Amino acid sequence: MLKKQQVSFSSLIATLIATLGFAAAGNAAAAGPQAQAEAYMGANVGLYSKYDISCSAGQKCDKTASFGGKIFGGVMYEQWGVEALAFGTGKGEGTLKQGGKDAQGSVKMGGLGVVGVLPLNFGDFSLKGKLGAAYTHGTASYKSGASDSKNSIAPLFGAGLGYALNKQVSLTADVDHISAKYNKAGDKAAVNMFSIGASYKF
Repeated sequence: MLKKQQVSFSSLIATLIATLGFAAAGNAAAAGPQAQAEAYMGANVGLYSKYDISCSAGQKCDKTASFGGKIFGGVMYEQWGVEALAFGTGKGEGTLKQGGKDAQGSVKMGGLGVVGVLPLNFGDFSLKGKLGAAYTHGTASYKSGASDSKNSIAPLFGAGLGYALNKQVSLTADVDHISAKYNKAGDKAAVNMFSIGASYKF
């Protein structure tokens, strides 16, 4: 089952990248030779992520996720852009839902997203607001030994700060708000992931 999901995710990534390429080419052609489209890609490592799950008295609770991160790529114009990303968050442990009741366990999520980007540039610094949607896969592992998972579509939004080291390479710091359903009943959790990394303009 996991192998099939990984193949599906890979296919979706390829489709998103191809769509971005066609969109960039079409927009550049429509706008004429003065249109300046900049394609970029990069990767971030999740330094700090926190889930919104609850904690029960006397039970182990760690809302701070373990290792996570994302890869991303997009096309940026002067006043707007489009970005595709693949992300994964580490697990957080606390009180989840199982069969409509509280149950101790851990949750993690991953998926693919597409967001519109609105930038503000201040010399070598740039500030970006991001809003879009994600195809997420959430997984719950319960203390009882049972597990559950679910795929869903969820809003995806965040903000990013960039610093240009030169014309091609920039350092990046992002905050992304990600949510996902994690069981067949449709219960969901959300996580705020802070990540840092670098991007490269082509």
